[in-house]
Amino acid sequence: MFTKTSSMAMPPLVLAMVLVLLLAAGGTAFAHRMLIERVESGLIQVRYDDGTRAGLAGVTLYDGEGNIIAEGPADEEGFFHYDPVKRPNRIVADDGMGHRARWMEGEIDRREAVPRWQRVLLGVSVFVFIAALANYFMRKKHSIET
Repeated sequence: MFTKTSSMAMPPLVLAMVLVLLLAAGGTAFAHRMLIERVESGLIQVRYDDGTRAGLAGVTLYDGEGNIIAEGPADEEGFFHYDPVKRPNRIVADDGMGHRARWMEGEIDRREAVPRWQRVLLGVSVFVFIAALANYFMRKKHSIET
């Protein structure tokens, strides 16, 4: 049997454990970002951050004034060829399923600077911290009541 002391502290701890287990078992999630990668002058590749090619995604190239200079679908491998004389300032890709990527001349993607495992670890740490904080305040409240 649980005493009153253990039953008060148990729910936040159990909640924290369930939350951590759910996050750890997230290997089946399919959410990912779409990326545009310049392979060479006149060739780009549209792909997702897990390496999957975004075949048949619609690609639009814009010049510095915002005028469309080329558009069309990427091939099955995610490649899009364009006239290298036309130097795009901005490239937009859309797969029609909610993924949209944007590339701009001179822009650096800061999300790629931090490895995925570090971003996941930070996210899990935030949840664990919140659960520990809730547990602390529940114990503090219970010790004041007794």
